[in-house]
Amino acid sequence: MTRRISVGATVRDAYAFVGAHLGGIIGVIWLPMVLITIAQFFTYNRCYNDFIDALTTKNAAHMGPALLMLLGYWIAKLLLTALMCVGVVQLAQGNRNPAALVHLSFGPPEGRLFRAFCGFAGMLLMVLITVLTVAQMVLSMKVAPSRQLQETISGLMMLALLGAALLLSARFLILAPAIAAGETSPVLRRAWALSADNFWPLLGALVALFLPLLLFFVGIEMGIGQKGMTQPAGTTPEAQMIAALTNARQMLPVSSGLSFFFSPLMIGLFAGASVSAWRVLKDEPNTVDIAV
Repeated sequence: MTRRISVGATVRDAYAFVGAHLGGIIGVIWLPMVLITIAQFFTYNRCYNDFIDALTTKNAAHMGPALLMLLGYWIAKLLLTALMCVGVVQLAQGNRNPAALVHLSFGPPEGRLFRAFCGFAGMLLMVLITVLTVAQMVLSMKVAPSRQLQETISGLMMLALLGAALLLSARFLILAPAIAAGETSPVLRRAWALSADNFWPLLGALVALFLPLLLFFVGIEMGIGQKGMTQPAGTTPEAQMIAALTNARQMLPVSSGLSFFFSPLMIGLFAGASVSAWRVLKDEPNTVDIAV
């Protein structure tokens, strides 16, 4: 008999868990999030500066160290995110003291989730390479592609990447933290098997949980960013890109602070939804530990 996930119940359990254990979630994630936020600021500040210099001088030779720094940052972020997610999942399962003030440990569950995150990032990278290859093939069919065609293809690329990210997240990502903390089987393979008949409910839960938060986050960032936004000095693509990078660099303290501020809610909802959906698929009677 196929078990079905309820979107409403999953969202309710996730918010109930966050409401009951917000202090415990902060205690689990605050130290890794401080490390991520500091690394994010300095990494992206270096990348923005080097990208602006490369566009200004038309010499990309000095971008190598910045790209290596960016790669190292993302690997470290995936590792620290795995640590946070496992700790919060254990809190949702009732296996962790909610009064803990700090948490930073790495064991087999964190290792399984880190490998799963790396595998998921690899799948997204393959999708990106495929989409870019197809777009380049389409553009190469035209001797001089118009700007409208380029913008259309760029929009289609973004839609394709967004659709692929949502599909992969519903099949692999949402169940990964609970599987890593509660089982010993390979995380991505197990997530694929468990989510086989529940793609649409899992996708609906993801959208219902995170789309409003994403829109709220982007709205705040855009509202604050409009005040200090600089206009491009020219109409060339290089000038527009330089202006966009300059604005992003100016907004970096705000975006880093907002990410830190919203992280307990985002990670708590992610872990709570993961445990709720996993327990339904495992046919366990309870969803998440929402007792105060």
